Amino acid sequence: MDNCISLQRKSVSSGLLPAYLLVLALLALLQPNPAAAQSPNDTYVVKQGDTLASIAADLEIPLQVLADINQIADVNSIHVGQILLLPRGAARRSVIARPGDTIQTIAEREGLSALPLAIFNGTTPTARLFPGQPIRLLQNNAPPPTPFGSVKVVSIPSAIVQGQAGWLEAEVDRPLSLEATWNGARLGIRPLAVKGKDEKGKDVTIWGGYIPIGASVEPGVYSLRLSYLAANGVTVTRSFPVFVQGRVFPVQEIRLPPHKSALVEQEVSQTELDYLAPIWSHTATPIQWRKPFTLPLQTAAPTTSPYGVHRNYNSGQYYSFHTGQDFAAPGGSPVLAPADGIVALAEPLTVRGISVILDHGAGLFTGYWHLQEALVVPGEMVQAGDPLGLVGTTGRSTGEHLHWELRVYGVAVDPMPFLERPLLANQSIVESEAVEEADKGQ
Repeated sequence: MDNCISLQRKSVSSGLLPAYLLVLALLALLQPNPAAAQSPNDTYVVKQGDTLASIAADLEIPLQVLADINQIADVNSIHVGQILLLPRGAARRSVIARPGDTIQTIAEREGLSALPLAIFNGTTPTARLFPGQPIRLLQNNAPPPTPFGSVKVVSIPSAIVQGQAGWLEAEVDRPLSLEATWNGARLGIRPLAVKGKDEKGKDVTIWGGYIPIGASVEPGVYSLRLSYLAANGVTVTRSFPVFVQGRVFPVQEIRLPPHKSALVEQEVSQTELDYLAPIWSHTATPIQWRKPFTLPLQTAAPTTSPYGVHRNYNSGQYYSFHTGQDFAAPGGSPVLAPADGIVALAEPLTVRGISVILDHGAGLFTGYWHLQEALVVPGEMVQAGDPLGLVGTTGRSTGEHLHWELRVYGVAVDPMPFLERPLLANQSIVESEAVEEADKGQ
């Protein structure tokens, strides 16, 4: 092998240089080079929740151009991990993380907002990055456009705090069935009101629904997906990233008296949850409320245990997080409906004691536990301020108090923000009989 190398060198140095270069030039011209036309920054790796349409919108590339470059006949056929070729220069600009970097420090250096940058990269603002990790930067520090097809406006919170419910709202310009899924679970989004007519004379309908985040959901970026059936029979889908922001919950030690210690057994608690699950999963009831909720007591009472507290029963016999808000109201105090609703349950339960559950429509329920007595019956319609029962200490309780719980699609969330939140932020929107009828039919 060494002799061959030396002979090649000798030939090049003995007057054959022009012919050698000519051969190399011809070979270069004959070589196919589609791969060489792309640099490492001109590719995109498909992530969970991506669609070809959302990638095209995010990178501001025409959808058909992106499909043609990658020879994709079906725009709904991409998969996680797939590497897509992009037009030259279309990829987002990126930077390399330095030792000790977080999204927050990179955002400060680049003059960007940390939260949109974290969501764009599928991480959190304070997560530690490894040195050399590429971080994509948003162009103009702006999120991708939200409209798609007949859905003209989409309003989704970029961040929702652990244990709270975010509000999703969309405006559509034709009759359609809009579906929303969060982490694989279907949300109860539905038509709520007619906003008016657009510049083309079409009725614009507002769809809305809650995005419930349980206290046990880990912080991070999750995907919310909207979809509907287009006029041509094709399902149109768009994904939106939402950041779940962490929250610190206190720890509470609770000791039950000996005659109630059996109520902390996991099997007892799970049996009761299984019994209640079909009630909380019901979403067909038309919406009963429009205004912010009121406190379920006649007079203000101190909070003894807020939502989300991590509870340790009998020194470790049972652990749980608190699914509602406890008020230290005197025994026998009236418990009032915080909003209009239909009584879905009124009976004694093992863990929760004498209980009442109200169905407020569209998958939103409130519960009232440990009552001394229930004053309503299932199927009864109540209005805000109507009496539901009397404060007591039945079930797994150490003293007289009211446990007030709020669940959305079966997920327990903090009820207190609902004291300030109407169904729709814009109360001037005119409700439509057609929307109300559509609501009843779902």
